Amino acid sequence: MLRDRKRIVARMAANSRLRNQLVQEYGAFLRTLFGIGDWFVTLTFRDRRQDSVPVPATSGEPRSDTSEKQRELPTTAKDARRYPIDPRLECWEPDSRYRKEPGPPVRDAALREIEHWLLELGWEAAGRKRQEIIGALAQGLDGRERADFLRVLTKRCLLCELYNDPVTLSFFYEVQKLATRVVGWVISEEFGRAGGRWHVHLLIRGVQHLRRKKWWKRAFRRFGRSRIEPIHE
Repeated sequence: MLRDRKRIVARMAANSRLRNQLVQEYGAFLRTLFGIGDWFVTLTFRDRRQDSVPVPATSGEPRSDTSEKQRELPTTAKDARRYPIDPRLECWEPDSRYRKEPGPPVRDAALREIEHWLLELGWEAAGRKRQEIIGALAQGLDGRERADFLRVLTKRCLLCELYNDPVTLSFFYEVQKLATRVVGWVISEEFGRAGGRWHVHLLIRGVQHLRRKKWWKRAFRRFGRSRIEPIHE
């Protein structure tokens, strides 16, 4: 005799309706917080280091590149001809623990990076200058020492440097207090359907007057593939 699954089906249908209702209600709540001109941001941590430079190959001729990354093709007595290396294979590296940049950092570290980027965003949204943060970090340095430090600093997270230095820690909290008073955000974590890659979506308010492409470029340098679009409706 077949088992009666009426109650199971009814419970599954009720849970499905409840999930849809929660989505609709949460969406209505977000619409009260964010509006036209606010930003919708996607940060993927994909290709966050663009250090693989493909070398174009010429058909039928050996490569003239003699860099350290050049790979020698094995030759045999049967076919000693050397073919150009496919640049796509030259740039490919497996995702493993031996890779310099295996992928996104662990969740807590990634969220900390995102928070610091948002604090820097809020600092400039409040009308303050990024140079103020740089000046606080380089305080007491002069001449060549200051120039070398600033050259390295441009490639780092400024808020991370403020937080990690006991001398500038108080200034970090000043930035945090001002930034969180000017801008607000909601973060949603997600795993990609194809490869299961962790990434986040954000809604940010209080940034309508900022140059979106400027911060899109900064996000690309820090997080890799990213996207910032204004909310239209």
